[in-house]
Amino acid sequence: MMKMNRPEFECKAPPVRTNQLNTPVRFFRTVKNLGPEPGRGQTEQAFECLGLAYDPSTKDREVLNVNEAKYGVTIKIRDTFGEFDPSTQDTVVIDDRRYLDATGQPIVWDILQVAPDLENNQFVKIVLGVTK
Repeated sequence: MMKMNRPEFECKAPPVRTNQLNTPVRFFRTVKNLGPEPGRGQTEQAFECLGLAYDPSTKDREVLNVNEAKYGVTIKIRDTFGEFDPSTQDTVVIDDRRYLDATGQPIVWDILQVAPDLENNQFVKIVLGVTK
């Protein structure tokens, strides 16, 4: 009996290349209120980098649904190895004309999930959504 050679199929995401990281992304963090007035402190820019923005995967959509997000996007950024660690307390602005609201202002995204990119340790995957 003759054995047939079958191609092996892998379910592997295509690798992210450096030239794909071309969308400016800014992270904002709320700092403590140092004044006598009650309430939240001011929001300051904590980090800025280039990233890859794309439509959320099925798994990412589950995160968006759980958080009751109106709409969402997933971004990948280079892992800074401790220089900056994104948190679900941070907000993000994507500096791209496709991510403007109806009034022409940048959308302020909430970070819903931060996870290392399991296909490539050099990147971090961040699920963003608008929940308000």
